[in-house]
Amino acid sequence: MIFQCTEGIDRRMMVPLILSVLLGMVSMDAMGQTEEGDWYITWGYNRSMYTSSDVHMWGTGPGGDFDLTLNDVEANDMPERFQAKVYFHPGLFTIPQYNARFGKKISKKWWFSAGWDHMKYKLSKQTVNVSGFASASDMGIVSPANPVLEYVDEAIYWGPGFNLEHSDGMNFVRFSFEREWSIWEARQADIALSGFSAAGAGVVVCSTDFRWADVRQKNAQRISGLGMGFHAGLRMQLHRRFFIQTTAHIGGVSLPWIRIQGPGDAGAEQSIGYFEGAFALGYLIGGNHRNDKKACDTCPKWGR
Repeated sequence: MIFQCTEGIDRRMMVPLILSVLLGMVSMDAMGQTEEGDWYITWGYNRSMYTSSDVHMWGTGPGGDFDLTLNDVEANDMPERFQAKVYFHPGLFTIPQYNARFGKKISKKWWFSAGWDHMKYKLSKQTVNVSGFASASDMGIVSPANPVLEYVDEAIYWGPGFNLEHSDGMNFVRFSFEREWSIWEARQADIALSGFSAAGAGVVVCSTDFRWADVRQKNAQRISGLGMGFHAGLRMQLHRRFFIQTTAHIGGVSLPWIRIQGPGDAGAEQSIGYFEGAFALGYLIGGNHRNDKKACDTCPKWGR
């Protein structure tokens, strides 16, 4: 099986892309081309949990071809411990599990948003039932009489010498429609609390680090599947332009085009459910955001 798909999305391209979007929005704001709160941009970080899933993988190891299905495998995310030299470095801050998003107000209570959820996924070391075939030598078994092992729902240990992780991102490029409602506003200050909920869908861009029989292949980012999800959260506007938000996100992705051994006849497929919790800082773009407390229009506009 060979899947042909869009290639070559480099993580290093994300920084100039995000900065370009931000600068473009700020330019529009400075030129007075948007209404107050017409745009927002957010940046934050996430943690994720995943459902168990079946992983079908096929390719060629040192000892020969393999085609195996791992049943009900468990996986974890891969959070980056906090280090100032990473999180505040202009060339490294996209290494942790981050969320970047920008939105445009399309009606009084509705927004359309687009963003990049940079999640990470790694199979745990575990005993798992498998079906299919693999070279005996690749599986660490000396068997001249049976160089190819056949498995029918048999237990093996997925451990040293074997690995599958979307470590440079299981990136959900997600487009959403968001509805927002006001919860509380302080009329004498630019402070407001609002809630929001959204549904969205998009493509999933994976960079998969794969190891089979101690042979490692780190694959470039490529479109690996599709996903959809629902999220809800709270936004606290603390200033006429700045806000913070927390988000809970639940959804699923189908990944039929995972690359594990370069562009040849090798690959993997799986479907995963996930839960993501995220925290982000946001910036409102557009309008004067005047702070004249005597004026009626100084009341927070976020939920209006």
